This record gives sequence, C-alpha cells and structure tokens, in this order.
Amino acid sequence: MKAFFVTGTDTGVGKTFVTSAIAAYCSLDAHLDVGVMKPFETGLPEGGRSCGDALLLKEASGSRDALPVIRPFAFSAPLAPETASAMEHVEIDVAAVTAAFGRLAESHDLLFVEGAGGILVPIRKGFFFIDLVKEWKIPVVVVSRLGLGTINHTLLTCRYLTREGVAVAGVVLNDTDGLTDPAKGHNAEMLSRYLDVPLLGVFPHHGRPAGRQDLARLAGQYLDMKPFLA
Repeated sequence: MKAFFVTGTDTGVGKTFVTSAIAAYCSLDAHLDVGVMKPFETGLPEGGRSCGDALLLKEASGSRDALPVIRPFAFSAPLAPETASAMEHVEIDVAAVTAAFGRLAESHDLLFVEGAGGILVPIRKGFFFIDLVKEWKIPVVVVSRLGLGTINHTLLTCRYLTREGVAVAGVVLNDTDGLTDPAKGHNAEMLSRYLDVPLLGVFPHHGRPAGRQDLARLAGQYLDMKPFLA
C-alpha cells in the first residue's frame, strides 16, 4: 500500500490543484493506477453532490471509483466537518472512513487523500485530521501559499507534524493569487534554509488547466515527483 495525505497550511492554498496535478502526472506519465480520496468535503451547494473537489480529483487521476467511495461524507455548509455534520445532523463514522481508505489503497498502485483546510481541522469532537493521518500511518504533503506569511505557517505545520511522529514527504508552494509580493521572491530560499523536509517545488500562478494533460505537464515541470514514484 502506497498513499499520501495532502494537507494545507490553511484553506484556499490550492490543495486540490496540487493533488490533481500530482495524480494526473502519476497516472499519465508514470502509468500508475492512481486512486484519490476526499474523505470529508464541505461547502457543496444543495443538490451539488456531483461537483466539487472530489470530482476534480477523480477526473484528474482517471479514477473509475464512484464519487460516494471517493467522498464518503459531503456537507453543504462551508465549515469544518465537525460543525457541518452537526448542523446537518449527520454522525461521522471514522471507522467507516478508515475502511474505505483501506479498500481504495488496496485497489490502486498509489492513493492520494486530500484533507480539508489544515491538519488541525476537527473532523468530530476531539478528533482532528492529524489523528486520522496518525491512524493511517501515511506521509503528508504540505501545500502552502507562496506569499507573505508562508514561512511561519509552513514551519509551524511541518514542525508540528514531525513532533507528532508523522512523516512529511515535502512542501509545495503555490502562487494562489499572482499578485506582486516581494516575499514571493525569497520565501522558497528561506524555507529551504529552515525546513527539515524537502521543498518539492513552486507552482507559479496559472489559469485553470484545460485537462489532465495540462495538470500532468505542470507537475512534471515544477515539482520533484521522485517521492511519489520511489
């Protein structure tokens, strides 16, 4: 079983884009059977369960798994899973999610699991994404913004994961806004100096990729893909 968990330093840092690009490259260029999972997705519109991040991951990876398998829990409110599930009167069954993860991992060469927000977002009372990762014993990829503030957020996230005994496969910096920011020219070098984990690459600001081929090309061009293919 080979799997990676993709977390962010915050919400809106581009986790889905980065995960999609890596999954597309591993599927198309490395010719692997790639599975994806978004265990908990929130912020889906009413009646919109056939859209969202899980669908983007499915399309990018070429996975044939059904959306309810990829995304066991879906909620309308754009809130942490603990809060969204309480509002919708849904009991989150972590054991069922773990069982679904195991089935997906066994049926693919490589599995990418995307979280929601950061590693300390609560899934249910007293149970956070960090607890899920520790239970599953899989390495983490950290996606962070390229601009001002990323040094603190990235180092905090990586050092916390390491302190908790979680392996960090690496960090991806993503230019989410394309705005001029003097920090963007220095942050990659600064983080390389202080990180104890690999900096896998920097994604420049981009328009929406047209499809799997574009995503795979971007991953191959800007990221070190060796950790996923070793």
